[in-house]
Amino acid sequence: MNFLRAMSLQSKLLATIVLITLASILTVSWLGYLSARAGLQDAAERQLLGLQRSKSTAVETALTKTTHEMLGFSALPSVTEAATQLADAFRKLDSAQINLGMRDAVEQYYETEVGPALKRQSNISAAPGALLPTNNAGWYLHFHYLVNGARPYTGGGELKSSTDDSDYGRLLAKWRPLLGGTITRLGFDNITLIDPITLEVFFSYQASAVLGTSLIDGPYAASNMAAVAKKLRESQEVDDYEIADFEAYRPALGAPRAFLMTPVFDGNRMVAIMALRLPIEPLENALTGNRDWKGEGMGKTGESYLVGSDHLMRSNSRFILEDPKAFAKSMRNSPISDRTADAIELQKTTILTLPVQHQSVLKALNGERGLVETEDYRGMPVYSAFGPIDFGSVRWALVSEIDRSEAMQPLRDYARKAIIAAVGLGLLASLLALWLASALTKPITDLVRGARRVSSGELDVEVPTAHSREYRVLGDAFNDMVRSLRDSRAQLARQVEETERLLQSLLPASGAAQVKEGRQDAPQSFADVTVAFVNLFGIDTLSSELGDEASLSLLSEIVAAFDEAAESFGVEKVRTIGSSYLAASGLSIERPDHTARMVDFAREVVRIVRRFNSARGLGLVAEIGINTGPVTGGIVGRRRFIYDLWGDTVKLVKGMASDGQTSIQVTRAVYDRVRDTVPFGPAFSADIRGMGMVELHYVLDEAAG
Repeated sequence: MNFLRAMSLQSKLLATIVLITLASILTVSWLGYLSARAGLQDAAERQLLGLQRSKSTAVETALTKTTHEMLGFSALPSVTEAATQLADAFRKLDSAQINLGMRDAVEQYYETEVGPALKRQSNISAAPGALLPTNNAGWYLHFHYLVNGARPYTGGGELKSSTDDSDYGRLLAKWRPLLGGTITRLGFDNITLIDPITLEVFFSYQASAVLGTSLIDGPYAASNMAAVAKKLRESQEVDDYEIADFEAYRPALGAPRAFLMTPVFDGNRMVAIMALRLPIEPLENALTGNRDWKGEGMGKTGESYLVGSDHLMRSNSRFILEDPKAFAKSMRNSPISDRTADAIELQKTTILTLPVQHQSVLKALNGERGLVETEDYRGMPVYSAFGPIDFGSVRWALVSEIDRSEAMQPLRDYARKAIIAAVGLGLLASLLALWLASALTKPITDLVRGARRVSSGELDVEVPTAHSREYRVLGDAFNDMVRSLRDSRAQLARQVEETERLLQSLLPASGAAQVKEGRQDAPQSFADVTVAFVNLFGIDTLSSELGDEASLSLLSEIVAAFDEAAESFGVEKVRTIGSSYLAASGLSIERPDHTARMVDFAREVVRIVRRFNSARGLGLVAEIGINTGPVTGGIVGRRRFIYDLWGDTVKLVKGMASDGQTSIQVTRAVYDRVRDTVPFGPAFSADIRGMGMVELHYVLDEAAG
């Protein structure tokens, strides 16, 4: 205390300024660090969640495209004809003569070639005779097309034989080139056809050990392909399909294979079950961005991959694609077992070899979406975004991850720079404090006080100006700044208010709320909404009579009258396109009488059109359709957007027509709700495109006619 009393006022002020400056620098640096850490983590999580969702969309799009190509291919007349002819020829092979030499050759082929190759390739040891065919046709085809063919171990060779002179061989020579051109053009590498009754494989574009075998009691009866074939044999739908999930496919020496399968019909008779190998390349391109991970913002460690319900990968890890040897080495130091590491190194793939059982995979397989911090299959801390991919009856988990250390690297760089800056600023503050100590006076205090008030949100601040010219200029500048901020805040408030009014005039309340909350890409489902679709005919004819400007002005007046009527009846306009008008009731505001309101609105629309016709000598016709039920609504577009509704409820009202007469048509659902208060004509049925025959009613009153 005596020491403090002995210090001069200037020294005390100097010490105070230095200490305050250093404390401020440290505090700001620490708060900045905390803020940067939170902001960086939030940005990384948002980016990862967005990437995971975009990858989900890309994978689903690739799967859907492949499925549509398969269904289109299966519906070709040539496929039906080929399947019918080849199946008939295959059945005749049941009576083909199989001598002892042929059997010995096939058994020798499996014992000396296929068995050892299967062991080398996938470390699978098949029991003696386990892979041999179980029927006469199988022995015949294996002898002529495998033993005496290209001897393919993995199903990649051409299916041909120089010894088969049967009807099957002649038909195979005819149909194989025709079918091969199509599957090559579609990006598939093989097609397998299965008898829907016996589940015998009677055709394979490429030579494969599955040819001629039975999927009921043959060597591959326990495969995923067999399980799906047993399910599809009961199908009655032309466009039915299923996926046989990835498995260690023994005809391909244990390599991972998945198949898309669909029935082939001739009329109403199923003639075959088609299986096409699911191409991995489109899925891999979708997951890796054509292997441009860094271009997608995934840095050096980010990746996206698929995991099946057995917790094994359904795609290749980024690290095995970039450097297989380094990845195999890293797996030796990871939590996985040596046996798993051996399998990955042997098969050179993580598909069906690498287990992934961390938290994000478990949640995704349960149908959840989100992001967690966890350890990945390498034992590295990661941010992991996850979600399910449902395709047919198969569910995969799609996981996007990045190492936490890489995601937070900018924070460490910031901390290092902040420390350097803090030290430099501390030294500079000490030097400046020595010079400024004697000059700091009350005007500075006033300015600091005013600045703190402004930073807390007060903009009605004005500091007094000092007599000193420098301080007076500083005080004037501060006051000008505060006034400018005050004016800017007022202007911003006006702009926000104008923007909200514009949104409310362009969109329904629910759509405007979506835009303000930043949820333009999230569609909303409404369980019970009444929708009306007004088609106004005759405007196009008026354009040639009155001119475009006059007809447009007339249309604007009519739409404005519709808008006023909608507001008065508690109905929301959804959108207008040309001379059509889409409105909904019960959309943004739940109304128990939304159906009655919509019918009243429709009757008022008819009155409006008739008033315009009467007053101006026009011949406009208003066809109005009303339906009630569930709809989906959302914002369409990004920079220039509209709000739209879709679903069967909307589709039906758009398809109603009344042969050019002003009328109001309603569905049975609308009729049942308001029939006690609204007069209707007798029920009639109309063929609505895409909906079939639908029961409708006309509204009968002084407005609807």
